[in-house]
Amino acid sequence: MTLNELKDVIDIDVEGSLARFSNFEPMYLKYLKRFVTEPTYDALQTAIAAQDFKGIENTAHTLKGIAGNLGLNSLYHGFDAIVKAVRAGDNAKALELCAAIAPNVETARAAISQLD
Repeated sequence: MTLNELKDVIDIDVEGSLARFSNFEPMYLKYLKRFVTEPTYDALQTAIAAQDFKGIENTAHTLKGIAGNLGLNSLYHGFDAIVKAVRAGDNAKALELCAAIAPNVETARAAISQLD
């Protein structure tokens, strides 16, 4: 799969992301492919299981930054919503949002892993 084909599968801003990477596609691809095994997502899952809301906030904030830099728009907005919910003290909503974003993360990881 190419970057252009990836745009048809997931919500990704390839052009904007490439601009952040000085239009150097090999470097962008390198970091995009790292998202497939990003350990911060595993840390988020651990924090969710422990209902560690400070951990959820910290890891979701980190993932928001990663998703934003990689142009993963829907993931960026989803992680942002999780951070906002935790900061507002709405832990039930934060857990709901965490459950809702999980399939999107898996879809993005699966699609990205298919890149050439």
